[in-house]
Amino acid sequence: MDMMRKAFWVLLLSISPIVHANGSLGVIGAKSESVYKETSSRSASLPNIGYEGEHFYLQLPELGYRFLPRQSLQNFAVGISYEGLSFDPDDSSNATIQLLDERDPSIMAFASYRLGIFSTKVAQDISGKHDGYYAQVGLGYPIPIGTWKIIPSFSYRHMDNKMSNHLFGISRSESIRTGGAIADYDSGAISQIRYGVRAIYPITSNANLILGISQTKFDDDILKSPIVEDNTVNAASLGFIFSF
Repeated sequence: MDMMRKAFWVLLLSISPIVHANGSLGVIGAKSESVYKETSSRSASLPNIGYEGEHFYLQLPELGYRFLPRQSLQNFAVGISYEGLSFDPDDSSNATIQLLDERDPSIMAFASYRLGIFSTKVAQDISGKHDGYYAQVGLGYPIPIGTWKIIPSFSYRHMDNKMSNHLFGISRSESIRTGGAIADYDSGAISQIRYGVRAIYPITSNANLILGISQTKFDDDILKSPIVEDNTVNAASLGFIFSF
């Protein structure tokens, strides 16, 4: 599902600070494009399960601990998260790409800091999938418009060469498996910028409709990968969250 799974998680994490409740249940559906060659857009749905304590929290795909109460203007948190960036070669209609290894999701340990609308995050793979890391900065602020809350957001992520190579590189053994049709390739560090807008509409005091659109743009270096045909991913999400 590659980038689509990531679109889900970004939306879910963005909802948590806005819907002020101790717990939440719901479902999110999304449709997202792919950067990989001859791979169509995909649609799927995932459950939302969340818990917000003063310090401990569970908001898929993160489990973390905040060092200050959750309503503090600033906060520092540590925890683990599921990094959904991945690729199943069988999703491509290209028979040669289908011979490649899967790019599996990873488990990351993270540390994050938030000050008002500004946030930073550093995460390191602890699952042995790629042993890489990323560093990220972001901005997001809710704007009340009638009964709606509109949340424009922006983030910049730097991904090191290990994580990038896991997603977009081609090993020598993979190249041999394709008979040299796909050349081996080492991907260097890359960056991505994501713009998004999310909207929350309260159906009742406990039930919220969630809408979201986003665009993720990787730097041009990603296009050097022999399995990538685009460096831009557009995604749309729709969900229903019940908070309690």
